[in-house]
Amino acid sequence: MAKRLQTPELSKPLAGLVFVLFWAVAIVAWCLVPGLVGHGLRGFVADTGIIFASVGFAAPFLATKAHLLGAIALGALGIALFAVGDFLNIQLLVYMLRLLGPVLAVLTPVNKLSNGIRIFN
Repeated sequence: MAKRLQTPELSKPLAGLVFVLFWAVAIVAWCLVPGLVGHGLRGFVADTGIIFASVGFAAPFLATKAHLLGAIALGALGIALFAVGDFLNIQLLVYMLRLLGPVLAVLTPVNKLSNGIRIFN
């Protein structure tokens, strides 16, 4: 019964696979941008690449599969918000998301590495 309550750890091969696949999707998205027509569509595809690269960067530093699914869910939310911002031309939302996605991705390894450091003890 105790085994069911524990969340399964994220294996290194799965984390590496997510890293490589998501970065490949991001690079393909960025390569497609110059050939697209329409300002909103070009921005959306480029911003989708940012989200895929951010989730891919954070994947090797996540501890469990639940954390990976949470990161993917946040990425899906980010893509939906980018769609709203890019196609409705809400520049404040787009620029905020362009900063927030990579910052959260960089904070993932910082949080993992600094988790064991005690400051005041």
